[in-house]
Amino acid sequence: MEFPIEVSPQYLTDTEGNRIAVVLDLQIYQSLLEELDELRCQQGYQQALGETDPEMEAGDYVTLEQYLSSNKG
Repeated sequence: MEFPIEVSPQYLTDTEGNRIAVVLDLQIYQSLLEELDELRCQQGYQQALGETDPEMEAGDYVTLEQYLSSNKG
């Protein structure tokens, strides 16, 4: 992940000095959200492959041509 600026987080602490939150530059936060979205898309893709690969290997699928020809009305 490449950040547009240097990451310099600030921490909020409780009365005992324990870190309880982090404050980030808005650009950094938005970049993290974009990266997280990309990761979730990749995970969804990998999950879909795992679910459809066995069907494809077993020949349990319909081609686009078959689908279109069966839905002509």
